[in-house]
Amino acid sequence: MNYNDFFKLAQEKKLDKIQITENHKINSSFKLINGKLDSYDDLNLKKYNIKAEKNGKTIKIISDYLSEDILDNILFNIENTDSKYEDEYLENIENIERKKIVDFSIDEDLKKLKDLDSLRDKYPQIDKLILIFSEEYSNTCIKNSNNVDISTDSHLCNFIVEVVVKNKEELINYDKEQISVNKEEINFKNIIEEAIISAIKMSNKEKLQSKKYNLILDSKVSSNIIDNITKMLSATNIRNNISCLNNKINSEIFSNKLTIIEDPTNRDFPGYRLFDDEGTKTFKKCIIENGVIKTELFNIKEAKLKNVASTGNGYGNIETRNMYLLPGKNSLEELLKKLDNGIYITNYMEASGTSINCTTGNISIQIFGFIVEKGKIKSGFEPCIMTTTIFELLSNIEDLSDKLCFTNIKTSSPALLINDISISA
Repeated sequence: MNYNDFFKLAQEKKLDKIQITENHKINSSFKLINGKLDSYDDLNLKKYNIKAEKNGKTIKIISDYLSEDILDNILFNIENTDSKYEDEYLENIENIERKKIVDFSIDEDLKKLKDLDSLRDKYPQIDKLILIFSEEYSNTCIKNSNNVDISTDSHLCNFIVEVVVKNKEELINYDKEQISVNKEEINFKNIIEEAIISAIKMSNKEKLQSKKYNLILDSKVSSNIIDNITKMLSATNIRNNISCLNNKINSEIFSNKLTIIEDPTNRDFPGYRLFDDEGTKTFKKCIIENGVIKTELFNIKEAKLKNVASTGNGYGNIETRNMYLLPGKNSLEELLKKLDNGIYITNYMEASGTSINCTTGNISIQIFGFIVEKGKIKSGFEPCIMTTTIFELLSNIEDLSDKLCFTNIKTSSPALLINDISISA
C-alpha cells in the first residue's frame, strides 16, 4: 500500500493524526578468510515506525509494511490502553529535497582485498586473516497527515581486519576497524599490516602485576566506554533515577581536558542526520565542556515531561549521532612516549561478572592489550580486569591523541592517556 492510500484510509477510520518514519537501508558486504570468499550479502530493507493518535491517546507500532491491518491494530490498541499520552506531530516544517538513492558496487573492493590477502604470506605465525568490508546507504524519511515530507540520508563504508595468530597451542585474536563516509580514505593495506604486526606482538604475552597503572585507552576502547555517557545522560534514565549523573548538570565532574560534542550535521562523519527519528532537527551541541556536564539528552516525550525542547536524540531510545571527544594535539606515538611505562589497552570484554554500570558508574571489564616500556610496545599481556569508576577514569585524563577514529555512527574518541587506574591480574 502506498502512502497516499494509507493516509486516506487512516482518515476514513477517524484517526486524528498519523505519522510514519521510514528507515530504508541498502547494504552490500563480504567476508574473506585467508583469501577465500566466506560470505557475500546484499540487503535492501525498509522498516516503518508508525505513530497515531485518537481521542488524546497515542500508539506506536513498528512494521515491515503498510496495510489496513496495521491501522486496525492501532485502533485496537488505542481502544484498549489507559494511557492518555499525547505525542507531537510535525507541522509546517521546511521540506527537505529527497536525493536519488546512491548506486554503489563492492566488486572492486572484493578484488582488491583478495589481492591484499597475500600480505600474510610473509608471516608464518598467522593462522587466519579475516577481511570484512561493507558499504551502506541509509535513508530516513518522515511523512504525516499534516503534509510533512522530509528526508535525510547517509552513506558509509566499514572495514574490519581480524588476525588470528597461533602461538604454541594458543590462538591469539586481534582486530582493527575503520568506518568512513569516503571509501578512498580507507587505506586497506596499511590497516592490514598494522593489524598483523600488532597481533604478532600480542601473541608474546606477559603477566601483569596487580597494581595501579598509567595507561592508554585505544580510540576504539575509549569510544565504547564513552558511549555509556549517552545512557547516563538519557533524560529517561535520569527521571527514573537509574543514572549516576542524576543531579550533576552544570557540575564539574570530569577532567577539564574532557569536552564532548555531538554534531549529527557534520556530513564528513558517519552518523550524519538532519533530524532524528521523531523529526526534530539535529544540531551541533556541547554535552560536556571542560569536565562540566552541560545538558541531558531528550527525545520529544521526555522534553514534554520537563517542559523543555527536545535535543534531537530520539532514535527509538535516546541515542546520539556523531558524538565525539574533542581531540588533543599529540599523535598516538607521542602519547606512547608520554606514557613511558604502562599499558596500552586495545580491546575489552564485559565477561561474566564484569560490566560498565550506568546506575552506579562502576566499571569492571576484562581488558586486552600491550605492555609499554620506555615509550615503545614491548609485548602483549595476559587478559586481566580493570576496576574503576566512570568518575575516576575520566577525571584522571592526562592527555588525548589528535585523531578521531569512528567505529560506529554514534560515538568516536581519540586515544586517552590516563593515570593511576587499578588493574587486577
